[in-house]
Amino acid sequence: MQLVEQYTRLFAGLSNKELGLPQEIALAEVAAILFCTQRNATWTLKKMQNHGWLQWQPGRGRGKRSMLTCHLAPQDLVMSAAKELVQKGEIHTSRQLIQQYQREWAGLEEAYSLWMSSQFGLRVSREKAKERGQGGRIDTLRFFVDRPFRCLDPIRVLLRSQTHVVKHVFDTLVRFDPVTRTVVGALAFYWESDESGVEWTFCLRKGVLFHHGRSLTADDVCYSLERSSGAESRHRWTTASIESVKALDEYTVKVILRQPDRLFLHALSKEYASIVPQDYALKMGAGFESWPIGTGPFKVVRNDDSMLVLEAFQPYFAGRPFLDRVELWCVPEMEAGSDADQMHLLRSVAGAGIAPTSKEGEWRGFSRHEQSFQYVSLNANKPGPLSRRSFRAVLAAILSGAVLRAELKGTRQPVEAWGDALSDLQEETRLPDAVLDEHGAFGYTGEPLLLCTYPDPDHVEDACWIQNRCAQYGIAIEIVYVDPEELARSERMREADLIVDSANVDERLELSLLEFLYADALSIRHHLDEEGREEVEQQVSRMRALTSDRQSADTMRAILGILLGRHTFVPLYSNRIEMRAHTQLSGICLDAYGWVDFSRVFVQP
Repeated sequence: MQLVEQYTRLFAGLSNKELGLPQEIALAEVAAILFCTQRNATWTLKKMQNHGWLQWQPGRGRGKRSMLTCHLAPQDLVMSAAKELVQKGEIHTSRQLIQQYQREWAGLEEAYSLWMSSQFGLRVSREKAKERGQGGRIDTLRFFVDRPFRCLDPIRVLLRSQTHVVKHVFDTLVRFDPVTRTVVGALAFYWESDESGVEWTFCLRKGVLFHHGRSLTADDVCYSLERSSGAESRHRWTTASIESVKALDEYTVKVILRQPDRLFLHALSKEYASIVPQDYALKMGAGFESWPIGTGPFKVVRNDDSMLVLEAFQPYFAGRPFLDRVELWCVPEMEAGSDADQMHLLRSVAGAGIAPTSKEGEWRGFSRHEQSFQYVSLNANKPGPLSRRSFRAVLAAILSGAVLRAELKGTRQPVEAWGDALSDLQEETRLPDAVLDEHGAFGYTGEPLLLCTYPDPDHVEDACWIQNRCAQYGIAIEIVYVDPEELARSERMREADLIVDSANVDERLELSLLEFLYADALSIRHHLDEEGREEVEQQVSRMRALTSDRQSADTMRAILGILLGRHTFVPLYSNRIEMRAHTQLSGICLDAYGWVDFSRVFVQP
């Protein structure tokens, strides 16, 4: 990009900036503009001329000045160079180039974003396909995301986007079917337990391959489950009921539980309990996070600051996906500036056999009200005003989700997690508006409360609303934005008075509640006081032992009642996810987290 920078510097230094018009200029003047020797200036001009950016006619003889003709406006050159970098896959460098000049030329960033938006959706390449010998067609589905995928280790993932990729790269022993709401086979095709429900035996499929070519064995399963329980795991709660794991032979695994657990199979279906290759994971160490290998329908072939690329795994035991590639480009400015009310993630583009100017009737809309929800937690364990239940009650009343939704609007909807339990309990525990005329009565003396959250646009908007809302009642809020890795640190959790975060909720309701309670990376387990933890633990033990769905629902309601009654968190909102796709794209369904299952998408003729 140095040559591009030199051209823009040269153009800016010219007295006449009209394109196509020859102008006299001495080589010494060019060298002065470029801050180099005349010899280097000559070489630079030749390079620019070879690219067709300008024409240089050096003067011959005494008194004859050289002639310079510029053919390209510098902003057009920067845009062209940025596009070329994108086509090479160097998205991070391309964005840096645009950011370098966006203040200099109005409209450059907008034009770049508009062009970038045309690069997403379904794309078909035939040249690359011929090179691969796959019949001349490669189907690529391309998305944009707001941050790189630096962690794809099942036991370490933090974000729903990371978890979604893990689902495509790895498999679990069993799988939860959200339609039938039953547990079905995955890597294990058969399992049974003894009468006590403590001893479980799993039979593995033969011929299942990891992406590096080795066959799955029982040792990999034992290693993975023990790894999920280890100190490095952020999701130890998934395997908390396991006492021991043993390989009986190459394809048989025995698991002994500490006590009967009706949620055990559901826990094994979570992405956090994915099976990893023991040899590769040990060899890679910390590098496994960014270059994972599993048995899933897609394998990771690239993962850096520019993009994550997944390719279909040809020998996948459950059947090769139709899509050949999935590319997730890291373009934060597009994520922030996108229309949150309508996601056009599967729009068609040239080459896909679908006209870019398709009629409106040829598009289908998909929408889903997320069960996952945004919340703010109140730290009862930190010495200070929030350790007093009365002050948490006042703060919970001030931070009304209904008021936030009414004022911020957008895609924010009432929270519908865990059926109607949460919304009903909110009604029961809601307090009237409170005005802090006497702060001391609640243990608050005007000190600023520390609120931590991500720097994502929705989190920033929510945090600023909380700050302004509290200011109306004389409560000072200091906001600190940190990345997900930092926010997941237990020290950061304990330090914060309030944390704005989101809870993962899907069709496995009891399991989602356990994650909300026990996940190391979520604030509830760090902010709930000791008395509340004891009450919750009693109810959780009861829920694990129950066999009736109705009794389980009552227990979940009791647990949520404890959390809300102690004002441990305030539910704010869920999002409504909407998307449009061309009618020729099939197999599209939004999951509980608002993502599309890449392995099911295909193009109808």
